[in-house]
This record gives sequence, C-alpha cells and structure tokens, in this order.
Amino acid sequence: MKYLIKNSFLVALVVSFSACEKVIDIKVQESDKKYVVEGVITNQPGGCHVYLSRTQPFNEDNNFEQISGAVITISDNGQQMVLAEIRPGVYESLALTGVPGHNYHLSVTVNNLIFTATCTMPPQVKLDTLYIAPGPFGQFQFATIAYTDLVGINKYRFVQYVNGNKDPEIFWENDEFTDGQKVIIQLDTGVDKQDDPRNINSGDQVTIEMLGIDQAVYKYWYSLQSGGGDGGGNSAAPANPVTNIKGGALGYFSAQTIDRRTVIAP
Repeated sequence: MKYLIKNSFLVALVVSFSACEKVIDIKVQESDKKYVVEGVITNQPGGCHVYLSRTQPFNEDNNFEQISGAVITISDNGQQMVLAEIRPGVYESLALTGVPGHNYHLSVTVNNLIFTATCTMPPQVKLDTLYIAPGPFGQFQFATIAYTDLVGINKYRFVQYVNGNKDPEIFWENDEFTDGQKVIIQLDTGVDKQDDPRNINSGDQVTIEMLGIDQAVYKYWYSLQSGGGDGGGNSAAPANPVTNIKGGALGYFSAQTIDRRTVIAP
C-alpha cells in the first residue's frame, strides 16, 4: 500500500508541475549598430593596420560588416600618414614604423562621423626565455615565458600561436608586484581535455608575442576578459570593454612594442 501511495503522489506531482509550464518569450532590446575600430601600430616594419567594422544585432550571425571607404590617418609629431585600404575594412601602411616613447594620434572618418584616439608607445621589454613545460598536474603542456621588467609602470599582453593558429585566450600582465624584477609566467590556456584542438603536443611549433601596451589599452583587454565594462568582472551581464576610442565607436587603438620567440614542443 505504501508503494502505491508514493507512486500516486509522484504522478500527481509531475502532473502539477507540467500544468504550470509556460513558454516565456524574452524580449531582447536591440541596440544601435556601432562602428568597431581595431587599430595597431608597432615598432616593427609593416606593423601598422586598422580594421574597421560594424556590430551586428543580437539575433544575427557573427559575420560583421566590413566598412570600406573610410579615411584613416595616423599622426606622429605632426607627420600624418594616410592608410591605404587593401581589402574591405582593412587599412594598412607599410611605411609607418612606431618608435617607443612617441605619441600617436588616430583619426577615422566614415559616413560623416569622426573617431579619434591617442596612444603613447611604451619602452620595449623583450622575452628572455620561451619553453614548453607540463602544467600543475602534468597532463597538459603550456608555454612558459620569462622576461626582465623595467623599473616603472609597465603593462603587457601576450599572444600565443600553435602551428600558426592564434589561441583566443587573453593573457595580460602588469608589474604591480614585480617592478624591475625577473618574471616567469606559464601561459595557461585552460585546456583540460586530451581532444582539445588547442593542446600543445610534441613537435608543435609555438610562437609567443610579447606586447608592451599603455594603461588604456591594458584596461581594454582586462575588461574584455573580465566581461564587465568596469574591468572588475562584477557586472551582472557582459558589457562592452573599456575603449580609448572617442566619438562613439567601440574597439581600441594601441601603439605597442612587440617581441616574438618560437620553439618546438619537446
């Protein structure tokens, strides 16, 4: 008898919950399309480019509109260089090579709108060492780097490529507690499965780019990784990363130093 009573109760409970089901249609408020500026000038030849696109509505795919026909210039101490559009949405200058300590000004004019940004290229810090080593639990391999920080405020970003494929993980570092010291960091990509295509395996070619960036650009990457517009990761919902672009566009403009090292995983 107890068995029958329990099952009758469960049936009644399931029916009760089923009767309460209701389809909720969440209305997502669409925001206006915004231009996205991704501008970089480095201390290496051919390292000056700007990508110009426009955001998509929430319910559309991620094929962002590439914007042609813009007038884009970068100025250095009054010397202005116009970037050439080499394909839709991509503007470059092979003649412009950045110099650490110089202040650069970006101007983007498109459809009667003007977006500007200013960035100072920091002193260069180079990678001393790059090697591949097992992670904390020994299952997976990660790139380990070492560099000597300069005295003063320095901000860094690191970009990893495995066999030419860029890893989407965002790595950033500051010298708040390592000013002027030797720094050793393992770039943990979060890989935790053997079938993860981002695994570093024996024979893989691993390249690390070390980028010296200024405070505003550091804040952009920090807030992008954190998912909160204030850079603190405390937002209830993801927000746009903090930008140094003025005029209403999203994105960033970075005058950055760059150093690369490449190794073959053992």
